[in-house]
Amino acid sequence: MIRRTVPTAGVAVAGVLLLAACGGGSGGSRPSATGSAKATGSAPAASPSASASATGGSGGANPVDGPTFCAFLAKEGPRIKDSGAPAGAKAFFAIDLANWIEQHPDQKPRTAADLDAAALGSCPKYRATVTSAMGATSFTEALG
Repeated sequence: MIRRTVPTAGVAVAGVLLLAACGGGSGGSRPSATGSAKATGSAPAASPSASASATGGSGGANPVDGPTFCAFLAKEGPRIKDSGAPAGAKAFFAIDLANWIEQHPDQKPRTAADLDAAALGSCPKYRATVTSAMGATSFTEALG
């Protein structure tokens, strides 16, 4: 049974690309926090807020609500475990995540690290189930 449509796939690809673009690389917010004395201009002002949210900062810093995201992961786990190979699991998860974000406009993950932080704080077992199905140990590793 195919439950996805072409427009949804486009949204999924856009969502994954957005997460990868924001979180790609080797954790750009950490070097900014340690090397902020070298930087000048408006970049240092943006870096501390990004690093605070990536590391969990204050409870309200993460734009992803843990319990809400965990409800999604609880449904998602069995679906992607049955998808077979990690590549298939990643594809299904990317599409379903994009649909979930579209249906929950108040959830605005900036990077995959926001997803990791929300799940680690609220439902580490669901996180482990989903990331394991994708052949990874974290959403950051799985989604780039």
